[in-house]
Amino acid sequence: MEQTGVRLPIRLVPRKGSQVFMLVFFGFFFGFSIFWMAGAAGILDLNEGTINFPTSGDWIGNLFPLFGLPFAAVGICGLAVTLLKMRPNSPNFHLEVSSQGLLIKSLFKRQQHDWSTLPVFETIKVERRTKNGKSISYYTVATERAAPPADAPRGSTHQREVVRILADEYGAKNGKGDADDLTTWFNQLRVMAADRRLDANEVVEVPEGFRATAISVAAAPAMPLTGRSAPVIEQTDKRNERPPTVVRR
Repeated sequence: MEQTGVRLPIRLVPRKGSQVFMLVFFGFFFGFSIFWMAGAAGILDLNEGTINFPTSGDWIGNLFPLFGLPFAAVGICGLAVTLLKMRPNSPNFHLEVSSQGLLIKSLFKRQQHDWSTLPVFETIKVERRTKNGKSISYYTVATERAAPPADAPRGSTHQREVVRILADEYGAKNGKGDADDLTTWFNQLRVMAADRRLDANEVVEVPEGFRATAISVAAAPAMPLTGRSAPVIEQTDKRNERPPTVVRR
C-alpha cells in the first residue's frame, strides 16, 4: 500500500479555524470596552448622536470610565496573541517534533524535552464546571512519579506532569480522537528514538487529523515522500489500539 510521510523536524501550528473565532471574540471584546468607556466619559452621546470631548477639568473629576481599561487591555492582548498564532509557520506558537524530542514554543516560554527523558504519554479527560454547565477537554500528557508532599499520607504516590498538550489546538477538533492519536504517535516516536530508529531527517507518517497543521522545517527543502520505501508510523484508527483515557477533575 502506498504511504505518505513528512520529513523531521515537523512543526505543528495552531489551527487557523479556531484562531479566526478568537480574533472575532477579542475584537468584539476590545471594541465594546472602548465603546463603553467613551459613553461613560461623555465622549459619545447616544441620545444626541454626537461626539464631545470633555475639557481638562472634566477628565480629572471623572475617573469612572477608567474601569474599562483592564477589559480593553484583555481585548488587545488577546488580539495580539491570536494574530501571532496566525503568522505563517507560527514562529511564536508551535509544537515541534524532531528526532531529539519535543519543543513547545509559546510567546514567552520555550520547553525542550528529549525523548530519552520523556515518560510514557497518556490521554486524560479534564472536566470543569462552568456557569454554562460542564466543560470537557482532552489532553495528551506525560507524567512521572514524584516525591509526595510532606503532609501526604504514608505510602501515597504522587505524579508530576512533565508535558500537557491540548491536542485540539493542532488537530481536527475531534476531542478525544485528536488526543488519542497524538498520544499514540508520541509513544511510537519515543520507542523509535529509544531503538535508534529515528534519524534527524527521518520521514514519518503524521496522524490524519494533524496533517493540515504539520509543516516540515527540515534544513534542506524536502517534499513529503511517497512510496513503499518511505518510513511509516502506523495509523491509529483502530479503537482497540488506543490508550486508555484518564479522567481528571
